[in-house]
Parts: sequence; structure tokens; C-alpha cells
Amino acid sequence: MMMKNAAILSEEYFISYFRLLLNTRGCTVGEAYQLAVEQIFEGDINIFGEETKKNFKLAYQTVKGY
Repeated sequence: MMMKNAAILSEEYFISYFRLLLNTRGCTVGEAYQLAVEQIFEGDINIFGEETKKNFKLAYQTVKGY
């Protein structure tokens, strides 16, 4: 997935991405988390900065609560 380095990705973006992974791959929330880290962040959760990292973690907590 191509991202611009200046973009701050929103919590809603990550919630949608988690839902996509959960629906299409039939994986657990933990597995979806790992896939997202690999696919979006290229294995480094800090690559897009603190705000995007915070939004990612908030989305994970939200999806984990479903």
C-alpha cells in the first residue's frame, strides 16, 4: 500500500482497515494487528510519526472491544 510520508492516517482509516482484514482473511484481531503493522508500516510502527501511531493504537483498542 502506497502512503505519503506527510499524511496522518486517522483512527477511522485504521478501523476500516482492520474490518477489511477481519472480513476478508477471517483472522483474529491480533493477527489483523500484525498484518497491518507489516503491510502499512513495513514492520516499523513509528514510520509515519506519533499521531498516526496513536490513531493506529486507538483503532486497535476499538476493534479489540467488538
